[in-house]
Amino acid sequence: MQINTALNKRKKKIRSKIKNQNKYRLTVYKSNKHIYTQLYNYDCNEVITSMSTLDKNFKKKMLNKPNITKIEKSKIIGEMLAEKIKNKNIYNVTFDRSGYKFHGRIKAIADSIKQYGIKC
Repeated sequence: MQINTALNKRKKKIRSKIKNQNKYRLTVYKSNKHIYTQLYNYDCNEVITSMSTLDKNFKKKMLNKPNITKIEKSKIIGEMLAEKIKNKNIYNVTFDRSGYKFHGRIKAIADSIKQYGIKC
């Protein structure tokens, strides 16, 4: 049984709107410490690429930056994910914020992806 919290209601509403918009869906999940992103192919339900703060490449970039905020980490995650998406020749995705409000870390990811020329 799923509890109908405000987050779950927003998630359900968002997913119903983006269901038939685009072939690719970019989803975001955040915890208190980390943020995770995945690019899905909506037709065959497979993950094309993903990026998170637990990724090895991200950790290598963060070795020189010990005191960095979560929003700055989200911007870097968005940039690294945008590079991966561009390498796959994908330029149009649907941004699924998973019921989170569009501010803070979620907005930082979306803005950094848009700067690389990917429509979301």
